[in-house]
Amino acid sequence: MTTLRPDPAPADSGTEADILATAHRLGRALHGVGALDAAGMAALDQLCLPPRPAYDGAEVRRIRAATGLSQPLFARLLGVAKSAVAQWERGAKRPSGPAQRLLELLDPEQPESPVVRVRRGIKTA
Repeated sequence: MTTLRPDPAPADSGTEADILATAHRLGRALHGVGALDAAGMAALDQLCLPPRPAYDGAEVRRIRAATGLSQPLFARLLGVAKSAVAQWERGAKRPSGPAQRLLELLDPEQPESPVVRVRRGIKTA
């Protein structure tokens, strides 16, 4: 089976997310009628994971403020050094991939966590 890959051309993240959501719905429908096997559906699930948001300093501060935690406690919650949180909030550095996902889970402005979105896709497949 051929592995589907996203178009390498830069795309608006909203558009890319819409395309991936549509592809995933189509894949679930094909899987539901037996036209896509379990391995193909698993590959599509992996391809269609929601993209990580790129949080800047102000957004990190907003999320930390929403938790009500100090920088040292917030850093401990995320499993990073206090200096990392301070650098993120100043804009000197950006959170890494795993830290971005953790911030997304804590972000009160996210409509639902990426875990919920992935689980919903897996359960309905």
